[in-house]
Amino acid sequence: MEELSRQKVFITGINGFTGVHLEKYLLEKGYEVYGTTLSETENRNHFPCDILSEENLFKILNSVKPNFVIHLAAISFVAASNKQNIYNVNIFGTLNLLEAINKLDYVPSKVLIASSAAVYGNVEGELDETMCPQPVNHYGNSKLVMENMIKSYFEKQNIIVTRPFNYTGIGQEPHFLVPKIVSHFKENKSDISLGNIDVYREFNDVDYVVECYTKLLLSNLKSEVINVCSGKAVNIKHIINIMEELAGYKIKVSVNPEFVRKNEIKMLKGASHKLITAIGDFTNEYDLKNTLKKIYTNK
Repeated sequence: MEELSRQKVFITGINGFTGVHLEKYLLEKGYEVYGTTLSETENRNHFPCDILSEENLFKILNSVKPNFVIHLAAISFVAASNKQNIYNVNIFGTLNLLEAINKLDYVPSKVLIASSAAVYGNVEGELDETMCPQPVNHYGNSKLVMENMIKSYFEKQNIIVTRPFNYTGIGQEPHFLVPKIVSHFKENKSDISLGNIDVYREFNDVDYVVECYTKLLLSNLKSEVINVCSGKAVNIKHIINIMEELAGYKIKVSVNPEFVRKNEIKMLKGASHKLITAIGDFTNEYDLKNTLKKIYTNK
């Protein structure tokens, strides 16, 4: 581990929600960390680059020569208005990255590409990697097409495709469910309007996901698709209850029919057997109450 920690990791979308946490974690482990951003940056290890430019990606990768590549850059908000952009970035951006890696004069030790549990669609129960994906929105479908295209690179590169389930943490955009709930308590609001609060989903800590990604980089896995999940689902009522305890007051919850999805699945969680076999089980080190407390107390 000490020897490996002096190696270089390259992250696309390094200044995004997950990228920020991943960079911090890897730097603390002693890695050299580089990455792409969409905007200008003062960090000399961050490179402004649109992943729709294969040429620019190659130039940056060829100058950094990373040992590991983690691909996070994507359009990740399901309700994003520009549908064509979802497909362009999530599919062709990924293919540009893999083509750029192909042009390097070496093969990186591991390329980890973040897909999404959204590829499964609205399927009841515990979802495992052997199931036939049935995405129900453009985001999930773009990730599934991406996965199918990636498989043609399995023989050339050491690739792992991850399907992370719901996760949250400091810095997540406020339109996501947990930040929305926490912000209401931060602002001492007396009521909140939500969708169906009696559904069960995973709400993992971004730090758990980051640790999983790092352990997967160092694993022997390649040419695999793997869930990044805890297998632990809670309902939204439980999140409300924890926040009421942390904030010291009760909030009035109203259900807005516009936020309720038709035929919504009651229970949806990931099967973690494959992940645990690959990197072990450390889910007990992450507690939902601690996750919510971190977000709530963050200034």
